[in-house]
Amino acid sequence: MQKTAPVFACVYSVAATAVLLAATPALGQAASFFDPFDRIDNSRWYISDGWVNGNWHGCTWAKSNLVIRNGILQMKLTKAPNPLRAYKCAEIRTHGSHGYGLYEVSMRTAAGAGLNTAMFTYSGRPLTPIHDEIDFEFLGKSPRDVQLNYYVAGRGGHESIASVGSNASAAFHTYAFEWTPTALTWYIDGRLVRRVTAAPRPTTPGQFFLTLWNGTDKNSNWLGTFVPSTAPVTAEVDWVAFTAPGERCRFQQSISCKRR
Repeated sequence: MQKTAPVFACVYSVAATAVLLAATPALGQAASFFDPFDRIDNSRWYISDGWVNGNWHGCTWAKSNLVIRNGILQMKLTKAPNPLRAYKCAEIRTHGSHGYGLYEVSMRTAAGAGLNTAMFTYSGRPLTPIHDEIDFEFLGKSPRDVQLNYYVAGRGGHESIASVGSNASAAFHTYAFEWTPTALTWYIDGRLVRRVTAAPRPTTPGQFFLTLWNGTDKNSNWLGTFVPSTAPVTAEVDWVAFTAPGERCRFQQSISCKRR
């Protein structure tokens, strides 16, 4: 199975690093939240804008490519030549860091070879030297499947593929992972699709990300070759939530509500 390029591990410009440091507090456990995306809450979310993630990244993050329409967050990939790339794409992440807990999102992904729609946690520079990560990565070349992965201290290689059960780009589905001191567990529409108990596992709190981007020839063996006519394309998020350990059923859609 093809190993992924790290979703976020990259070389930033000095200016971008300064923005990140100014926008994000020190690592620590953030509180539970449910966000229906009736608006973008700037106290919770930071929108990436004006840089790329490396030579494997085919687009420039652009604030303009994240919009709210009728209570839905739209993440867009558009053909928009700029000084860095020929395309613009979208990334939103929490200011605060999150550790153990339940992460959930209702999302419709983007379809097309070369595309990656993702929900994940990430810890790493410039906030901490430790790169831990937990992923849902939807490869647009295979819209009925999702790649599950995690990194511990910068080491990945834990990929597996789970079936969504239908076309993830055609309708909204609920995706969740639960991170505890003893296990990592992934769910699709409340259905358990993977559980990892073997050590080592991530332990470092990180920011919670939602992204849509396209690759380059550097990772086409993983993502597939991006077809320019695919753009513009949109992934959509209805709601996103984090439930801290010891809490449950903070909103009716949560899979924690089904537990005794």
